[in-house]
Amino acid sequence: MLNRSKTLFLFSMILILGLAVLLSGCNGAGTKNKAVNKPDYFYSQVELGMEKSQVESTLGVKPEEENDTYIYRDEQTGFGVQISYDASDLVTSKILYHEDDREIMGLSDASVSEDQLASITEGMSYDEVKGILGSEGTEMIQMSNPIDPNNPIVMMTWFNNDQTGFYVTFAGIKGTVVTVKFWK
Repeated sequence: MLNRSKTLFLFSMILILGLAVLLSGCNGAGTKNKAVNKPDYFYSQVELGMEKSQVESTLGVKPEEENDTYIYRDEQTGFGVQISYDASDLVTSKILYHEDDREIMGLSDASVSEDQLASITEGMSYDEVKGILGSEGTEMIQMSNPIDPNNPIVMMTWFNNDQTGFYVTFAGIKGTVVTVKFWK
């Protein structure tokens, strides 16, 4: 039990730190995406465990390789999905992608404050978090969970127009809270 908690915590922290590094260069006001196509379309078409050939067939674009990941981008919207594969070419993680991180933050239309942080605790359900934060979150990351393959690790965000907001990591799709961080 203790090892499982430590491992989930470790995975959550890696996700949060990785996202923090990714977003560290962001400043200025976010923009709402005005694209006709659904910004998360590529992301939503990929499932954990899909074969690389199936991903490429489904998305129909040639990926860019970057740091052992593959970025599949919709040229019309600029949005896409960044994928990691295992040695068998099966999807182990997917990240909602845009070259400009402000565009991803702009997908959320939340109205949240740091004061809500204390109300969100480990083990809370997605619906409880949604009730506290007042809206649906935006799924940004999904990755395989080696401890519990039926419950992937999922990061959801709730961002304000000023690019402050919440990163909440869940065990399972719309599952239970593992970690929460307010970004300012």
